[in-house]
Amino acid sequence: MAEPRTDDDLLTLQEAAEALDVHYMTAYRWVRQGDLPAVKDGGRLRVRRDDLDACRRARQDDRDDHDGRAEDARQWQVHVDRLLQQLVNGEASEANTTVRQLVKDGLSVEDLYTQVLTPALHRIGDMWEVGAISVAVEHRATAITSGIMSRLSEHFERRGPRRGVAATVTAPGEAHGVATAMIADFLRAAGWEVHHLGTDVPIDDLKLFLDIVPADVVCVSVAKSMDPEEYRDLADACEGRQLIMGGQGVDLAIAEPLGITVLDDPRQLVDHLEAHAPDRA
Repeated sequence: MAEPRTDDDLLTLQEAAEALDVHYMTAYRWVRQGDLPAVKDGGRLRVRRDDLDACRRARQDDRDDHDGRAEDARQWQVHVDRLLQQLVNGEASEANTTVRQLVKDGLSVEDLYTQVLTPALHRIGDMWEVGAISVAVEHRATAITSGIMSRLSEHFERRGPRRGVAATVTAPGEAHGVATAMIADFLRAAGWEVHHLGTDVPIDDLKLFLDIVPADVVCVSVAKSMDPEEYRDLADACEGRQLIMGGQGVDLAIAEPLGITVLDDPRQLVDHLEAHAPDRA
């Protein structure tokens, strides 16, 4: 990574991502891959305007070759339907092939998570709820998805200084941790040190963990409704830290008065933390 020059007009990585019309996590990945040179200034990544322009030109040169494939990769519903069928049928090899081809065709892993995997899993949950599939089939689909994600994890690795420390966990009593694992991957890509605690951690044990580990933020995935008392207990356990919840089971009317931040998806989470990151200077 080049040394910063004070006479350059430096952009934040968020500003560079906006200028390139990409999500800033994509810009992070380009920096890691060496496609977008960046410098350190005040403890944060910055991009020089000339490097931004060079990256834009390079992306434009490649665009004609990739636009057709990327457009095909963004036919979300087609891909969700195909993957859904493979997951329900237990076709692990075929599902992995589908995902690899989407990435090869230009789909970012961030879009794969949020636009393909997540909708497919939501539909599987809906199918189970109405009795269209058994618990065994639902669990098998979840296991296949977890395997897919483990193979994609290298795309979310980031070197360099950490933005802060985060803990990710499901709500009490929940047995499925795919959504929480997705959150952990997005946070790692954004430069956070992540302690991924998985599923069904008792609140008392979470509090004990947080007494030992200096986490700046706790992210809780909530798939089903919780009692008001559980919201209060979680808020108490996470006192002094940002507590962020997301998922279909969150009740805004309960969460927000307790000072709990509620966000819709991993990208929104990373955007929020970019604006509220702890000062590491």
